[in-house]
Amino acid sequence: MDMKKLLVVSLVVLGVVSAQAWAEDGFKNESEVGLIMTSGNTDAKTVNAKEVTSYEFNKNTFKNTGSFLRSKNNGAESANAWSLGIRYERALSEHFSIYIGQSVDADKFQKIRQRYNSDLGGKYIIQKTDTFNWFTEGGYRFTKENRFDKTVNFSYLRAYTEVEYKFNPSVSAKYWLEYLPNLTVSDDYQINTEVSLAASLTSVFSVKSGYLVRFDNLPATGVLFRTDKVFTTALVAKF
Repeated sequence: MDMKKLLVVSLVVLGVVSAQAWAEDGFKNESEVGLIMTSGNTDAKTVNAKEVTSYEFNKNTFKNTGSFLRSKNNGAESANAWSLGIRYERALSEHFSIYIGQSVDADKFQKIRQRYNSDLGGKYIIQKTDTFNWFTEGGYRFTKENRFDKTVNFSYLRAYTEVEYKFNPSVSAKYWLEYLPNLTVSDDYQINTEVSLAASLTSVFSVKSGYLVRFDNLPATGVLFRTDKVFTTALVAKF
């Protein structure tokens, strides 16, 4: 197991353990791991992991996130991406809050060694009930990209919305959409979106399937496609 994979798997395990230990003190955790391995006529290995841990007290929320995706087919790597992030949110009213965040990610096949994102903005809760949640976010993002061939800096506006609906206590669906218009280079806008469906197995574990689409209208030099699509199925632990 290489260091990147070990790091993200360790984050997932640590998040599950810490959230379980401190759940009564305002900690929450959602960790998911997916693994596909075939051998024989087809030799393929794919691993994906995500982790979200948050701590809420009074009107303050701290959140950290991590993700990892790697795929090999007959020994040839076809996907390699990871991300880490931290965010602070302060509620100003029942529906409105402000946030500040910092993240770093990398994607070998998008020709990005590291990409640093600094975020500042606001969040508005449109509706929040036992079965339906809907909120939107708007703000500013400064991005520094260390590409394979050069380093570039961009300023973005960020618009985000997320909807979650519970069909019953065991089955739920979620959809989110993010739009990032580039203020530095107008042609370099990005659109990211994902739809997912989760079914509970126990009070803690569930199975989740998701379809993620990422579009970059002006990718780095050498990137063949502007759109990346990822379909995942994973086991989720939520505390």
